[in-house]
Amino acid sequence: MKILSLIVLLVLFVVLHPGSLVAQTADDYHPVLSKKFYLGAGAYFPDKNFKIRVAGTANPRREIDFEEALKIDNSETTGAAEFRWRFGEKWSVSGQYWRVSDSSTAVLTEDIEWEDIVFEEGTFASAGIGLDVARVFFGRSFSSSPKHDFGAGLGLHWLQIDAYIAGQIKTSLGDTEPYRGSVDAEAPLPNIGAWYTYSWSPKWAFRTRVDWLSASIGDYSGGLWNASAAIHWAVFEHFGVTAAWNFFQLDVDVAKSDWRGSVETSQNGPFLALTAHW
Repeated sequence: MKILSLIVLLVLFVVLHPGSLVAQTADDYHPVLSKKFYLGAGAYFPDKNFKIRVAGTANPRREIDFEEALKIDNSETTGAAEFRWRFGEKWSVSGQYWRVSDSSTAVLTEDIEWEDIVFEEGTFASAGIGLDVARVFFGRSFSSSPKHDFGAGLGLHWLQIDAYIAGQIKTSLGDTEPYRGSVDAEAPLPNIGAWYTYSWSPKWAFRTRVDWLSASIGDYSGGLWNASAAIHWAVFEHFGVTAAWNFFQLDVDVAKSDWRGSVETSQNGPFLALTAHW
């Protein structure tokens, strides 16, 4: 996966960087490690795909690939933000938010089943999908060095997804009529996670983190990954720039009264942000 390749390259850069071999004072490290507050906001450029299943009786396990069947664009530019507050010597709370959404129209090249409604091949259909992700994470640091910070903790992802498809369908009388099918769901999904940060100079720091979930919770069961690898550059004492590679994957079965099916999505791409630390 691209995220793993980036992590390996960044780790090698950190290990081999000549500056990491120079003796440094206790204060000679990036503000992301020394300041209580960190805030980053910028642009996220993910490649994405969505597969939705809205179970019907004829093909209850058949998924709809929104990119392939409905020509939903697999790339996007969207806004994203993240923050962190360090309180006490070892504790912190952090957060993250972004949204991806898209819509399109297409002539179907195959039949699509939405519950027990069939949009036949050749139908001119419109479709859309959106996903909001909000993450909050409470963690404890286990590092005793000011240059290194390793920690772990518990988090919560609040996910909200909505999808629809609309077009002409055949009735039992053989004529056609317009139909619009839609589903939506929202759920809090807890997770465990860990992070590692290393600073080799007052201007530079490397940070990576990963969150993971595999569980059955209420109407939802499945798994989640949320990972990131980032380079932080402190342009000034309180302001800087971050370049990161973010990865998100969700594979969940849904068993709601108004939606029995599943959603599968993966997103990965660069995140470029202006940062503040104080």
